[in-house]
Amino acid sequence: RLPERVTPGGGASLPRIEIIDLREELKSGNRSIFSVALSEAIERVLDNEEQAILFLNRRGAATSIQCRNCGFVLACRRCETPLGYHLTEDVLVCHQCNQRAQVPRTCPRCMSRRIKFLGLGTQRLERETGLTFPDARLLRWDSDVTRQKHSHQEILDRFRNHEADILIGTQMVAKGLDLPRVTLVGVVNADTGLNLPDFRAGERTFQLLCQVAGRAGRGTVPGQVIIQTYAPEHYAVQAAAGH
Repeated sequence: RLPERVTPGGGASLPRIEIIDLREELKSGNRSIFSVALSEAIERVLDNEEQAILFLNRRGAATSIQCRNCGFVLACRRCETPLGYHLTEDVLVCHQCNQRAQVPRTCPRCMSRRIKFLGLGTQRLERETGLTFPDARLLRWDSDVTRQKHSHQEILDRFRNHEADILIGTQMVAKGLDLPRVTLVGVVNADTGLNLPDFRAGERTFQLLCQVAGRAGRGTVPGQVIIQTYAPEHYAVQAAAGH
């Protein structure tokens, strides 16, 4: 365990980590993507002209599409992975093999029109963040917006030059970034990796949470990390918060 960061200029204090139980948020009537604590923290960052990172390791707008009539979940014909919906292209995408499909008007099984888009991805998070914080300048960093050469560096340079207040991204934002103005990291949903069919899911979630938490408070202002989860008692979440 390291009591402080190892940095060339001396040890900076580690960020304060807070776990938010999203079940309690629902009980209190808050159905927003953002918990009360995260909303207030983002407002403080904007008021102080600092920067924040919102981490969600799911791209697209919805992570699955389900028929509310028969329960059928649209899956990739090649690898049977549930298809995600990408808002900007209005297309279904398999995040495993990149197979694409058109959005159906009716359920392929029962022909019902009661099709529901479920889950949360970075595209929808970007849209909801813009609606909730209309004065905030936003950047999104995921594989959907970094297909062009040098696009990674362009996004990083824009954020480092404070051309945006909030950076929204997948695991791309978790590793190796030294951004002194970032005082807040919000993990919008820590559970996305815990539910994968992988016996290392807990370990990988722990690693990602620790890595993204390390982006906060690398400058002179102490950092804060807010982890939103429906499983606050999970050992991976608890270990990351106390690491």
